[in-house]
This record gives sequence, structure tokens and C-alpha cells, in this order.
Amino acid sequence: MFCGAGGFSHGFTSIIKGKHLAIDADPVPLRTYSENYPDAMVLQRDIGSLHSNEVLDIMGGPPDIIVASPPCEEFSLANPTSDSPAAERIYGTGTARLLLDTIRLISNLSPQVFVIENVAALMKGGGKEIAQNEFSRMGFDEVYFNLIRSHKHGNPSKRLRLFMSNIELALPRKRPPTVMEAISDLPPLDIDALLQYYEPVPNHNLTVVSDDKQKKIRKTSWGRGARYFRTSRKKPLPNWVRLYPDMVSTSIIGLSRYIHPYQDRLLTVREHARLMSYPDDFIFKGHPESQYNQVGESVPPLISRLISEEVIAQID
Repeated sequence: MFCGAGGFSHGFTSIIKGKHLAIDADPVPLRTYSENYPDAMVLQRDIGSLHSNEVLDIMGGPPDIIVASPPCEEFSLANPTSDSPAAERIYGTGTARLLLDTIRLISNLSPQVFVIENVAALMKGGGKEIAQNEFSRMGFDEVYFNLIRSHKHGNPSKRLRLFMSNIELALPRKRPPTVMEAISDLPPLDIDALLQYYEPVPNHNLTVVSDDKQKKIRKTSWGRGARYFRTSRKKPLPNWVRLYPDMVSTSIIGLSRYIHPYQDRLLTVREHARLMSYPDDFIFKGHPESQYNQVGESVPPLISRLISEEVIAQID
């Protein structure tokens, strides 16, 4: 549910062979999903209006595993309204309410295992207690709130996420590659690209910016941002950050862009995808802005793989 481009599905489909259904309301990420999972059943639908019987009819029975990534914008610390009590959001009229629909569908479909991904900030302001109560009300008395820091498990970028599940997730640790270790072997996009032939890599295209933005990029040093955006915090957060070459990348966020450590340009969609552990044969569809967002709003495939291995180890 809320499958997006399919980062969360990647690990599961690589080790589990069988029927699977992907559901999302946005048709553009679903194009990406269909491109990369041609055998998947894909349903464009608002989860808030989806009935479990429709899932049962499409799949021919109940699913063994459900993974879901309901919208996190209302819980994110980057949201100016994120300081409001969690109850106002979860029981309100915004997208945060889709967490309740996710729990409802999981309860009705009764999978052996479920894993729901969201931002860690969901647990603040009473959010954890609300989620626990809603799970309990639906018959799930034992739910684990697993906080996973992606770079601690080998992902090239930092990403703290909450994974709520009916099994405990204990992922193996691994040193992550640095930014340049992750992206340095991609074809160049500067003058070198004109002097020598390189095999093209999908979604690895130069993003052209205006002259004034280009000047800001040239003046931006490592760890600094060429632009800023306002959040709920007192100070605005930097955007268009130039990444340190020999460090793990900062979080790759959907609406954020990043500057190459050495070249005066924004990273490409493929470089974003590399920093989120996507393989190069994973193709992103749609407008480049949507492609950037699809990468930044997803679960890193590496983390999906590690979670799926945990699930397989515990499922009947």
C-alpha cells in the first residue's frame, strides 16, 4: 500500500516469488512501478476508499505480507504544522488520517506479517500512543516500533525511519559507502563526456538551472546550502546542499536537491538513486521533478531487502 516507485517492494520481490499487488493513488509513480515490476498487479486507488474485499478479489485470497508507507508529510519535522498534537492530525481531515485506513485494511486482511513505514516524528505528540491504541482496537496487542537508521546498515545516505510491525526487526550492521564511493563511477556530465564515449545510464542527465542559481552553486562549500526552506523550526533548513565527498550522504529527501561534491551542478536523479541504494537498472518514469521525488520519498531497496530477510526468517 502507498507503493510509490517501489523501493519498499524491491527487497521482497527479489527473494519472494509469487503474486503481489501494488496500490497507490498517484499514476506517475505507478508508471515507474509497472516498468520495474512487470509481473505485478497494479491498482490506482485512494487507500481511504479501498475495501478489503476488493483486495481479496484481485489477489484471489488474503495476502501473507503487507508493507505500507502512508503519507508522512503531516508528521515530518519539516512541516510548519508538525508541532500540533498528533491527535489533531491522525483524527483530522488531512493525509495523516490514512494511517487509520492502513491499520483498518491490515486488520481486515489479516496477513501473517505487516510492516508500516513512516517518519520517526510520528511517535511525538502522543502519536505512538494513538497508534498503539488503534492497533490494539483492531486486535494487534503486540506491535513493535522499530527505529532504523539506514546508514547504520550500509545505505549510502542517512535516513531515520520508523517501521511499525508485528515482528521485531533486528537488521545487521554494515559500513556505508561514502558519497564518492557511491557515485564516482557514473559517466561524467562535463566536458569529459564530449571527449569520450560512455555507455549511457538511465536517469543520469544534467539538470539545467538559471544563471543566478548557478552562481550560488559555485559559491557553495561542502555542507552548506545554496537555498533554504522554511519549516516548523526557528531556523530554516538548508536545501541544495553540497555533499561532502568522503562522508555518508545526508538524507535524500523528495523535495530537496543536492550539489555534487566537486562539480558545480546538482546531482542527477541516478545519483540520488545511487545514494538510496537503487540499482542502475531501476528505471524512473515521469517528469524529472517527479523522478527526484519518487527517489526521495521511498524506502531504500537495501533496507527493504534486509527487512524482507527478517520477515522470511519469521514467517510460517
